[in-house]
Amino acid sequence: MMKAIQKVVDGFMLACPLAFLIALHSQRLFADEDSTNPLRGAIEKGLVISTRGADNYPNHRQCFSCHHQTLPVLAMVEGRKFGVAIDNEVLQSQVDFTYDSFNERVENMNQGKGIGGKAFTVGYGLWTLNLVHREQDATTTAMVNYLLLTQTAEGKWIPHSIRPPLEESEAMCTTLAAYYLGEFATEEQRAAADKAIQQAHHWVSESKPKSQEDWNAKLWSTSFFDQDEEKVNVMRQKVMTRQRPDGGWSQLTEMESDAYATGQTLYILRATGSSPQGPELQRGLQFLLRSQHKDGSWFVKSRSKAIQEIFDNGDPHGDNQFISIAATGWAVSALAAIGELSRDHE
Repeated sequence: MMKAIQKVVDGFMLACPLAFLIALHSQRLFADEDSTNPLRGAIEKGLVISTRGADNYPNHRQCFSCHHQTLPVLAMVEGRKFGVAIDNEVLQSQVDFTYDSFNERVENMNQGKGIGGKAFTVGYGLWTLNLVHREQDATTTAMVNYLLLTQTAEGKWIPHSIRPPLEESEAMCTTLAAYYLGEFATEEQRAAADKAIQQAHHWVSESKPKSQEDWNAKLWSTSFFDQDEEKVNVMRQKVMTRQRPDGGWSQLTEMESDAYATGQTLYILRATGSSPQGPELQRGLQFLLRSQHKDGSWFVKSRSKAIQEIFDNGDPHGDNQFISIAATGWAVSALAAIGELSRDHE
């Protein structure tokens, strides 16, 4: 019997050497109690960059940002789930900073005005509050009112300006706005919220993707609102087929793979049910580990023209620091989500 079993194992190794090596390597990566583990080390170093950048940002600006609040908070929350130590004071300070930024604009939001970045800003803001399970109150109610008042007749929400890749995708703007207004809608807002969500999902499902963020939004929206595993699987496969030979994803088809597109894609693939041990996620994970800089950051070149005076927040990569800090947030979140959830399958 033992010889027969060994023949089966040997046959699998010969027929599927790549699958065997991926499985063996992933077991080593997910042994996260080892302080020298490369996955754990990458998460810890990335969190240093994300946490420091978020903590420093309010010294320069008094308004909430997606890149220095939401994505660092996401990285901290996912890192904590993975099992690494985070700075809870910084986490709380960023949530408070986010809340205060919107609390100052309650009257304007209830009139559907007064928010730079429009629905993208409000959607990311509600996501930030949701990450720490903030409860409904007058401020979140005003944020929901703002979204209900600013949805177009087509069912979508439009970014304030096109600043790729973070504020470019109408599909992502619409997906985030629809999902989080649903999470925070009061009983009085529920009927209007449900109608808005239905219209939003219909628009996203019919939209034609132009970027990787569009594809990711369509997958996320399908998972959020259809909750049909067959439809989710179809959309997931479409996202996976866009993976590059190097294991990463690119923002646009003519661009090279980068940590922003790859981190976001991996995080959403995992959030929508992809196996952490699957070859696509494992290859993407390896891309992120290879492309991380020694200081813990990931570099992404900016494609946006500055619309405000540029300031140095102390983050790596100079004029490219804002998109690079966003990429670092996505990358850390993806690594932590894949690693933390994979232990349930060992």
